[in-house]
Amino acid sequence: MISIDSLRLDHVGRAAQSRVHTPRFDRLADGFAFSECCFSVSSATRPVHTSLVTGLYPFEHGIQGQQDGRVRQGAPRLFRQCSEGGFDVGLFSEAATIFTGLDLGAPVEALAVDASSGLEQVRRWLRRGDRFGHRCLFLHYWSAHTPYGAADGRALGETAALLRQGRLEEVHGRYRRTVEDVFENKVAPLLETLDLGRWSVLLFGDHGESWTPEEFYHGMTVRNSVLRVPLYLHVPYSGNPQPGDGGVVSLVDLYATVCGLLGLPRQDDGFGIDLLGGDSHRAMRMAEIRPGRDAGQDWVDTRAEQGMENPPQAPLRWCVFDDRYRLHGENEDWRLETQWTELPVGTDTDLLAAPYLRAWKAFRTESKWLQRPLAEGPMSAVEENALRRRLQALGYL
Repeated sequence: MISIDSLRLDHVGRAAQSRVHTPRFDRLADGFAFSECCFSVSSATRPVHTSLVTGLYPFEHGIQGQQDGRVRQGAPRLFRQCSEGGFDVGLFSEAATIFTGLDLGAPVEALAVDASSGLEQVRRWLRRGDRFGHRCLFLHYWSAHTPYGAADGRALGETAALLRQGRLEEVHGRYRRTVEDVFENKVAPLLETLDLGRWSVLLFGDHGESWTPEEFYHGMTVRNSVLRVPLYLHVPYSGNPQPGDGGVVSLVDLYATVCGLLGLPRQDDGFGIDLLGGDSHRAMRMAEIRPGRDAGQDWVDTRAEQGMENPPQAPLRWCVFDDRYRLHGENEDWRLETQWTELPVGTDTDLLAAPYLRAWKAFRTESKWLQRPLAEGPMSAVEENALRRRLQALGYL
């Protein structure tokens, strides 16, 4: 599983309007299945990756925003299941601290950001495993994340200043170069190292980027710019069939897909679909984000620090969608939009919105997880402070 943080759909070679030049990767992935109709479950890293390992939507597992740290009791962990199933498991991240307090089912090892050092690190892990018959490797590449290599390393620093000044082409150029570097100098050499006759590969973006006044980067909305992500799939000797049957697919489906691929029992009892299992893929999907910051206010801690017994929460932004329409909401308010253009639907709105409203309610009434309590917070004070500093530097707080 290869997760490229902040990877927009239009920045992969197979996209219809690709903005990147990645010939080395494109050659290696030419036979992979590819979906342009894949959507994330959120627009922030921590909720998305929790969904990847649990098979649950954010409202089910409890991590609805980047600052949340407690998952519901009993939620599955994909990589723990892999370990218990006899797989040698390796998790590597270029930003391991972003997973502070999140139990992915196995320890996350810091991955060197330098391309050659990181690749050698992974190769060492691969070389040690000659005695293992089954292996599971997870890689999280962070360098395409904001601020795209800016010298100050802060999302709300130099890069944000360029955006405020309307210098979008400079930001786009920096982003494009970092994405090309990830594909050509990190992912492509890894694929050349792996025997693709033995390894299955799932490569995806966890969310995209926005570059709009309401959302400089991501983590604030559930617009298509931050929800639509590329998905590559490779399974040896399968012919790599196209995932989905013309409808949309979701990153929440990857837990069920990996369980089916590896012969692991599903423990999620959730809404995800095995993309390789022949199930129907035209079901509605959903996504949500509870921003940690809104209208310049820190929604996470300021009111709690002031001693308020019940500090107000940030608004929950959500959407329920298929390949035709998207019901876009904030708390209890909603509006119906066409899926691919995101334009408001002006006629027969109530009639057309009815099935999406029913689906929105059904997600909550049919979920087996909402009554489960949240687990006790696993973070120490030192870990909480480290995560908070990281989120502040990135502009989430």
